[in-house]
Amino acid sequence: MRLSSNAWLGGCAGALVIGGCGGAGGVGAKDTSVLATSASNGVTVEVLALDNSFRSETITVVAGTVVTWENRGRNDHNVVAVATEVFPGSTWGVAEADFHPGQAYSHLFARPGVYEYVCTIHGAKGKGMVGTITVTG
Repeated sequence: MRLSSNAWLGGCAGALVIGGCGGAGGVGAKDTSVLATSASNGVTVEVLALDNSFRSETITVVAGTVVTWENRGRNDHNVVAVATEVFPGSTWGVAEADFHPGQAYSHLFARPGVYEYVCTIHGAKGKGMVGTITVTG
């Protein structure tokens, strides 16, 4: 189950904090979208949002890894999860309003699978500013 807003705010000083406190709904500058039963493995991988591309576009991580996107470009960006058959209701990501140059967004990937994402300002599924995270068990 997802942490409620109150549980999230109360837990910001606790063990589930990864990269800062943020909103609980999957969109925010430092949202971690952590499941209450999930724990980080202590590994953080960085993805850079540059002007019109993510670097690296494709990464493979172990379940429990935190991925942090950092906007190092000159433009605003967003990170929008692409719904798939395996993950049809993906809600992780960060809105343009919360991802200006110099801002970062983190998400803990606890479940193995393939997660696709896109900056909808500078791309569309499969072309432009897109990325893929493969999470292994």
